[in-house]
This record gives sequence, structure tokens and C-alpha cells, in this order.
Amino acid sequence: MLNLDYLKQQAREMAAEAARAHKEAEAAQKAIDDAETFKKVSALKTLQALGGAVQKLIKHGLLSNNHSQTYLNQYVKVYGRDKAINEYLRLATLLLSQENFGVETTTARYGNGGLLWKGQSYKSAEELHVAVQELIGEDPLESVQWIYSILDSVFSDDPGAIVSACSTGERFEGFANLYRREVEAAKQPPYIPNISDITVEDAMLISSFLGQL
Repeated sequence: MLNLDYLKQQAREMAAEAARAHKEAEAAQKAIDDAETFKKVSALKTLQALGGAVQKLIKHGLLSNNHSQTYLNQYVKVYGRDKAINEYLRLATLLLSQENFGVETTTARYGNGGLLWKGQSYKSAEELHVAVQELIGEDPLESVQWIYSILDSVFSDDPGAIVSACSTGERFEGFANLYRREVEAAKQPPYIPNISDITVEDAMLISSFLGQL
């Protein structure tokens, strides 16, 4: 009988200890969760502060590469690389469409040269592409096509549409997706027929022609 009472007491003590350990584990996990939540909220609020500052810097023509990189790195931290690419495109669009410091052209068609931006002249979209990268960092899409896409928007019959879309990342998402699709389309190789469907002479002609591109 004594042994049975002792065993019951031991069981109660073990159960109480297990309950205490469980509560301590829950408290520790809650502290970890609270800390992670605080870090996420802090990172988001920091991004919002940086984003507001970036908007003002662009408005006054004062954005630097350091400003851009600090902001975009924080954007990656909060939202991930894919959304940060959209934000990169938005920054570029903001810079080129800004009412006081945006890009201008001295020709009826920007492809004929005469691009003016931040007090400098550019003979082509390719040169402008390089200049934009110097300000906001290396092009994550590795294509000049999005510069052409932005210029099409800026010099369209309704330039106000792109200016309005740039007001927030959410509103700009449609343009960002369009620009990215146009980049992917530009990267696609030209159509080449199956070699069995054309003569040797025509195959040589195609090969020679494409070799000049």
C-alpha cells in the first residue's frame, strides 16, 4: 500500500513538472514569436520611412546610388527579390517621369536621339540605361528593353497615366508586369524554321543573316 501511495505521489509530481515545463516552453516560444513579429513590423516601418524619403529625394532631384541601394536592400528584406524588381522599375520610372527632373527629347521620336536627363544628353536609350543604373544600381533584368518601355509610357499621348501609376507599388504593378513581359519577349530568339523544311541555300542565308545581328 505504501509503495502504491508513493508511486501515485511520484506520478503527480512528474505531471506537475511536465505542466510547468510545457508552460515554460510556451512562454519561451511566445517570446520568440513576439520578437520575430517585432522584427518584421520594425523592418516594414523602416521600409516605409525610407520609401517616403526616397519619394522626396526624387522629387527634388537629390536621389543618390547609396539612397537607392539602401532602400532596395530593405525592400528585398521585407518583400523578397521578385517584388523588389518591380520596385526597381518603379524607381526608374519615377526618375524618368518626374515633372521637374524627368527625361525629355529634342526630337519628335526619342529613337532618333536627343534624350535629355538630369542635365545630360544621351544619344540612345542604351546610354540612358547605363545612366539610370549608375543611380539606382545594376539592372536585375539585364535588358535595355524596359527603358524603351518606360520611354514609350513617358512620351505617350497620356503621360499622366504612368505618373499616376507610380504613386504606389500596388498601382504600379500592372506597368511593372507589362514591362517585364516585354523584356522576356525581347529576349526570345527569332523564329528559325526546321532545317529539314528549307534548302541548304536558304539555311546558309538565314545563318549568315542572323550572324549579323
